[in-house]
Amino acid sequence: MKYCLYALIFWIIPEIAFSQTASPALTAGPLIGSVTPTTAKVWISYKGAGPFSVTLVDTVDKTISNPIASHKIADKYGDTSLILDYTGLKAGHSYRVSHTLNAKWTPDCKFTTQIDVPVKDLDFLFGSCALLTTGFWRAFFPGADVRIYRRMAHTQTNFMVWLGDNLYYLGKDYKSYENMFARNLEVRSKFSLMRKFLATQPNYAIWDDHDYGWNDADRTFPLKDTALKVFRGFWPNTYEDNIKQTYFTFRYNDAEFFMTDGRWWRNPPGDTTGDFLGPEQIKWLKEKLLKSNATFKFICMGSQILNDNNHGESYAHYPKERNDLLNYIVDNNIKGVIFLTGDKHYTELSKREWRGYPFYDFTSSPISSPVLPRKGLKPYRNPLSVKGTVVYRKNYGRIKITGPEGNRSMRLETYGKGGKLKWNYTIKSEELSRK
Repeated sequence: MKYCLYALIFWIIPEIAFSQTASPALTAGPLIGSVTPTTAKVWISYKGAGPFSVTLVDTVDKTISNPIASHKIADKYGDTSLILDYTGLKAGHSYRVSHTLNAKWTPDCKFTTQIDVPVKDLDFLFGSCALLTTGFWRAFFPGADVRIYRRMAHTQTNFMVWLGDNLYYLGKDYKSYENMFARNLEVRSKFSLMRKFLATQPNYAIWDDHDYGWNDADRTFPLKDTALKVFRGFWPNTYEDNIKQTYFTFRYNDAEFFMTDGRWWRNPPGDTTGDFLGPEQIKWLKEKLLKSNATFKFICMGSQILNDNNHGESYAHYPKERNDLLNYIVDNNIKGVIFLTGDKHYTELSKREWRGYPFYDFTSSPISSPVLPRKGLKPYRNPLSVKGTVVYRKNYGRIKITGPEGNRSMRLETYGKGGKLKWNYTIKSEELSRK
């Protein structure tokens, strides 16, 4: 709903509508979440009580939008993580986030709503493994820094896809709600370059083990419900009402993204017949893929999918479920499927022919975590790697989709932390189908 500026009545957080105290203080954000042609989600965190407003200002016609709903979680110290929902926006318009919170500094936060057309050029970033450390842990991970986010923030793209390990629970961080909340807030509040990047474009995220629980955590992690509450309280994704985990879909023009949860149902390692995504999510994914008319269908997962080697975690360690999914795609000739994965602490593009279908898996890692030593990978070389695509440096991925309807192509790219192009590889839409 929009109001003229002179008639604007501030939207007040319901629980503090009648507070007489001063406005609370902004501690992190704003962060742009899911954006469609007419809707948007915005995340902020604040401390204290009192009335305030967070509005969207249309930079074209100067109208103002107020949130129609909110979701929040809080800690015992008065810190609140808040997600705001806006509707009734105009397609293709640019909006700036404005607020009345007390703040020493706020990043310039603006975004453009989608244009509702079937085919349009698309350009997005993605990556995984974003360790940032402070205090005690800085001595153990001195190489984890934020400089790469400056370069990413200067890259003009449509949105960012986070593929898990978007932060790292360290030490006791995953052992309580309060510690999980504090770790998320610390990362969002203390790194200004990260805050600037999160404000430059929409962000979509899945989790992996380090922003879920302990290292290689699976379905047995005892605080999975707590981790879910915190993750969904800090990442403004769009979930279906009946889904209580972290998987969801979103779409930009003729590209659709299937954001999966590879932790909630994952069996402990060693059971090759066990679950990875789990029966409920696999059913959901198959149905969504079958119904999708998108030219490109990106299946996003924390762990590599095609690679069968024994280095680290992989969907291949659960071959019954993995092979069933690949066979389903081939049997139904679901065209345009490509996998985006992370976790490995190095980057590579894998290609594998599966019953006549040329599958690609673009693994992008790490953004700001330590890099896997080259010697550590030597015994586990991936025979599926496309020549020239392995990168042992901090990096991020980028994909550009161009071309007329019926003849679309995507250019896969990897950039180093200084913004230098490391490699590129082009795939035409017509290639991604059963031969």
